[in-house]
Amino acid sequence: MKIDDWLTLLEEEQLEATKFDLPVGSIPSFRTYPLFQIKRSDPNVFFPALITSKLLEWKHLMNSSQTERADKIVAGIVGTFPLYKSRRGRMHYNFWPTDPDLPFPNGRFLHRFDFFRLPDDIDDTALVYKALSADQNTLLTLREDIEKHFIKYYPQQPKVYAAWLGDKMPWVVDTCAIVNLLSQFRGLEPTEFTRQSDEHIKKIIEEALYVTAPYKVAPYYPDTAVIAYHLARWVSEKDDTLLLSTLQKSLEELFKTEKNEFRAMLYCISLMRLGASPIKSIAADSLDADLQKHPWFYGTMLSAARPGWLQRIGQLKLFHIAHSCPAWNHTLWLEYTLLKK
Repeated sequence: MKIDDWLTLLEEEQLEATKFDLPVGSIPSFRTYPLFQIKRSDPNVFFPALITSKLLEWKHLMNSSQTERADKIVAGIVGTFPLYKSRRGRMHYNFWPTDPDLPFPNGRFLHRFDFFRLPDDIDDTALVYKALSADQNTLLTLREDIEKHFIKYYPQQPKVYAAWLGDKMPWVVDTCAIVNLLSQFRGLEPTEFTRQSDEHIKKIIEEALYVTAPYKVAPYYPDTAVIAYHLARWVSEKDDTLLLSTLQKSLEELFKTEKNEFRAMLYCISLMRLGASPIKSIAADSLDADLQKHPWFYGTMLSAARPGWLQRIGQLKLFHIAHSCPAWNHTLWLEYTLLKK
């Protein structure tokens, strides 16, 4: 895939937004309940913000015509962000639109239950501020706001960024969400939260917990290859050759036994981010089905439930809703292609 092909795909996907009852300017994505093959279009901010971050990251590779096209796509996506602002008027963002504030929009059953209404979260908040290219003063204020929230509502917990920014949610830590948030705070002076969050991630790599206990490490991204993609990004921004070597060796072993081509592609991206040479040439036609439907994360319905035993059975696939975005999967394919060069 070339940048022109990717931009054309994103333009076409944006034009399809209203067809799927999504905000104008959004990028279609879908949630699927695999057990019953129930599929719904999903008007989340997550995937559009994630794609915007790549549009901004790769602008230096674009010519003037491509840059103009990318800017139009970004403008359309950014125009939807106010729909996701915190319903409480805070600096945070929600996964779904907050006005009207319905869980499982475009659904036929679960949207009727307030139990499933989501609070704001660090993941979407981080991705939106990245897409907005927020300045350091804004990010400093955001970090102070988030840390005060956790001190107030989770005073007995470690100073590690948790997933949810609600006042009634259990304390749930997701490593991939932490990586996304920490990447926004990279240029700021460290705090106890950033230090402990970094140590949390370091331990996961040193003990290979993302391999042996992916759901425990990242309940919303319980796929070792996806977690590895985030860990590689985090390690690549650190000056720790020993940790980089530890992760690289582990990913090389995982890659050798991986039978799914999409996950193999993710391991290749991760390894190349760590400085390794391309270790496999993956053909686009071997990815066709996965480019359309491979999930990037999961809505694990019981991960934040009370009591604790409900959280424990939440790792069963019976309680997982898969979230996928064809445009994001093609973006990953382009990332593989660009790194391979």
